Amino acid sequence: MSGNLTEAYKLGMQAYDQCHTPTVRSLWDAFCSEFSELFAEPSQDEAWDVLHSFGRLTWKLTGIPLFWLAKPTVEKHGRRFAESGCIRSSRNCLGNCCQKASDD
Repeated sequence: MSGNLTEAYKLGMQAYDQCHTPTVRSLWDAFCSEFSELFAEPSQDEAWDVLHSFGRLTWKLTGIPLFWLAKPTVEKHGRRFAESGCIRSSRNCLGNCCQKASDD
């Protein structure tokens, strides 16, 4: 994994989490949403997203950062943050991230 993407991922997740506090409930909801997307449209990309969301939930509950195992999703979020300042896709970005607001 590129070091630049790893750093962009860390910064992007930090910005996202500052704006959208990761609670057990919010992480569970994210996992359920990703799992529903995988069920609706099975693909390897969706499977990585499910693993990433499960890893973030596991990290919250145990402190074990399993989300790093979902390398393709980590790189995708890092790339998005490096390019647009948001980890979310343009389709899913609500445009209200704290990071974006502080850049304006």
